[in-house]
Amino acid sequence: RLARLAGEDGWSSWDKSDPRFQALNFQIKLKIMEISAGHSQDYVRCLSTLAWAYGRLQDFDPELMKMIASLAIQQLHAFKSFELVNLLWGFAKLQMSQPELFQAAQEHIFVNAGGFSARCLSMAAWSYATSRGQHGCVRLLKRVAEAFVQNIDITQEKPVSLVNLSWALASSGVHPKQDVVRRIGDAALALLHNFRANGLSITLWAFARMCCFHNQLFLVAMGRL
Repeated sequence: RLARLAGEDGWSSWDKSDPRFQALNFQIKLKIMEISAGHSQDYVRCLSTLAWAYGRLQDFDPELMKMIASLAIQQLHAFKSFELVNLLWGFAKLQMSQPELFQAAQEHIFVNAGGFSARCLSMAAWSYATSRGQHGCVRLLKRVAEAFVQNIDITQEKPVSLVNLSWALASSGVHPKQDVVRRIGDAALALLHNFRANGLSITLWAFARMCCFHNQLFLVAMGRL
């Protein structure tokens, strides 16, 4: 709840000296220690929510985050797709390297990508690209791009998913099949009226970086920039 308020009210972080927040962090740590001791089973969503919240707040306890990563690896199969990508997003946002977690999650996502929504696939791609490719993610990102164009529903999708996926592919130096990139471009073209200028600029940069000059996308975009 605090993380959502941080976004709504424009807070970049909380005041660590506030005793209320210190007490909250202490209780969170106690709960995670309890889980680590095997006294709780239903906790994967808790781990996901905590990682996402600390990423949103840009504030964390390194020891606590390491405990979260360790527990997540043990129960990776139990995470729902959105829980897993929120977990990875939190670690990536904090620029906290957890190679064992990302490697384990990479295999899971690669095998199960067909069951992930386009939004989840986009978040996963962003997380791996943001973690600076430390986990040999080229193979994964190509798989994610293929699953994305298969799973996307233009009537439900938002431009941010296309922006994040395009940026992730280009910034990681990944070159999916041209047909896949063109289909991403087709989706961007269909939603172009909803793009913000910054998101559109990033998308066009990504397409140029991937050497895919989607003529219609670039022509229509010229009229908007």
